[in-house]
Amino acid sequence: MTKTLLKLENINKIYTGAQPVHALRDIDLTICKGEFLAIVGPSGSGKSTMMNVLGLLDAPTSGHLYYLGEETSKWTEKHKAEFRNKEIGFIFQAHLLLPEFTAVENVLMPAYISRTAKKPQENRAKQILASVGLGDKFKSRPKELSGGQNQRVAIARALMNKPSVVFADEPTGSLDQKTSMEIYNLFRNINREEGMTFIIVTHERALAKRADRIIEIVDGRIVRDERN
Repeated sequence: MTKTLLKLENINKIYTGAQPVHALRDIDLTICKGEFLAIVGPSGSGKSTMMNVLGLLDAPTSGHLYYLGEETSKWTEKHKAEFRNKEIGFIFQAHLLLPEFTAVENVLMPAYISRTAKKPQENRAKQILASVGLGDKFKSRPKELSGGQNQRVAIARALMNKPSVVFADEPTGSLDQKTSMEIYNLFRNINREEGMTFIIVTHERALAKRADRIIEIVDGRIVRDERN
């Protein structure tokens, strides 16, 4: 039986201000472990807000969010941070690597944060880099790598702590089509081989169509939820 990883019940997100913005409206969604899911929709539809809520980077205004059956609203910020570091990997369009660090040191960052950066962890960082095609770039710094290579370092960093789920927000938006497809295929291989859940926010319909499931958001509402 497939285990539920994430469950959203009647989630709403309202940004207050002179003109309040209702970014998410009455969202109900269940995501199982091992899914490969794409979130699509027009600019301003609520895609990134959805990812921020799912990734515990932002709290919903109302509703309930469950991780592995545990309701998260009463979690402290410290607990959320620890959970994110251990169970969630993030990949963004901007790779956000530290320029003064080598590829291995950037990948080790989650281990440094969780204070587990020992020799076995360094070996794992090198293994992950090799698996994403950067086995000869351990000591290279971001300025010495191409855009696609830096994104691969960011992917390796997201996988460092063996997370339950990886969130990728427009991860190929700044890459050419060939590199985008290589990155996408890398995601699929990791998903299949390690059973890791992937949730990808993208405007690229061609890539989204290759996901196992597509969630479309318009004006903060889910208007389509279908499996390919």
